[in-house]
Amino acid sequence: MEIQHQRGVGNSKVVKVQNEEAWELFTNQASNEGRPVVAHFGASWCVTSLSMNYKFEELAQTHPEVLFLFVDVDDIQSVSSKYGVKAMPTFFLIKNKEVVSKIIGANPDELKKLVDASADPLPSEAQIVVE
Repeated sequence: MEIQHQRGVGNSKVVKVQNEEAWELFTNQASNEGRPVVAHFGASWCVTSLSMNYKFEELAQTHPEVLFLFVDVDDIQSVSSKYGVKAMPTFFLIKNKEVVSKIIGANPDELKKLVDASADPLPSEAQIVVE
């Protein structure tokens, strides 16, 4: 499967998800690799969503351990519905295919905090320690 990046940004680290199958592939692969996913649900016509593209790309450049996905809600309505996206932009931090946190709206500072928190271990009794 070919990975297409967002247009307009050279050497983009953000992956534009083309369909539901691609979403499943990317999130499964990230889960298998133990990589967190930060997903931006937006739309090409939504000015506030577009205004966050630069910050999202900037965070993707500085956090190579995180998989950054962009989902156009008009292109992939099934995934947007599954995650209950009602406003754009909406951002999710996903670990092991589970939503850990969510931001609704264009808030660059909160988005940075969400991405920075992606490195935190999951609060769980069954943490696996590798020595």
